[in-house]
Amino acid sequence: MIYELQIENFQLIKPLLAEYPVNPVIGGVIEGNNLGRIFVDHPKYPSSALVWAKNEMFYLIGNSDNELFNSSLESVIFCQIKPEALAIGDDCFNLELYPFSKWERIIPRIFTHSLSIGERVPFEFDYDRYISRKLDKKVLPDEYQCQIITEELIKIDINHVIKKEILKFWDSVDSFFNKGIGVVITKEREIIGTCLSVFVSGSDFEIGINVYQTEHRGKGLATYMAERFLEICLEKGGRPHWTTENFRSDSIAIANKLGFRQLPNYRMFFLPF
Repeated sequence: MIYELQIENFQLIKPLLAEYPVNPVIGGVIEGNNLGRIFVDHPKYPSSALVWAKNEMFYLIGNSDNELFNSSLESVIFCQIKPEALAIGDDCFNLELYPFSKWERIIPRIFTHSLSIGERVPFEFDYDRYISRKLDKKVLPDEYQCQIITEELIKIDINHVIKKEILKFWDSVDSFFNKGIGVVITKEREIIGTCLSVFVSGSDFEIGINVYQTEHRGKGLATYMAERFLEICLEKGGRPHWTTENFRSDSIAIANKLGFRQLPNYRMFFLPF
């Protein structure tokens, strides 16, 4: 059987993550900073959990040999979660496993759907590399401006690009301003790109970057935004995080360029909703 936790009880699954490195995506959901739902095998003493970080990732955590929990997972995902996911534009079931080796062997028994296998590329922020590479600071083309996200900037964004991006991950703009940070690239008052903390857990910030139109890509705008984001994050005493997919070559190149240290790829599973 599976129970959905109320947000005030999300902290109950923290012990299931005690062995693992900080994950600001999961942490952001548990702390109630970012949008997500959590399903468990027991409402007070969970040993297995499914975490949905909305518009980002699903995670299976804890005891993988939990037959009652496992037998109900597919129904919860495709009957309860899928309609909401599609309604908010989260159109793919992307799944990571904690611990990987134990969950992986039973995935075929849990899902009647055949899940495809992909690869995620994690990075670790290396301050010394970051400092050494700041000597090659990117110059922003003259027609563009980089600005910190403020309430005033959101008010004059007539297409609501910034607000829509924030509300993919945060329950309100106020919540974002309380704990998040972000910058945008503009051109003649139009929002060209955003770089913001899509998930925040304590002092750990997961970075999300978008340059929205192809005509503005390839000009170093994403790199410039990321560089400015890092400056702000470090000024606040934060630790930036960067994770991407192995087919996103631009994202991988930017992370390396900015001083992140690339770690070994790891497998994940996915299935379009």
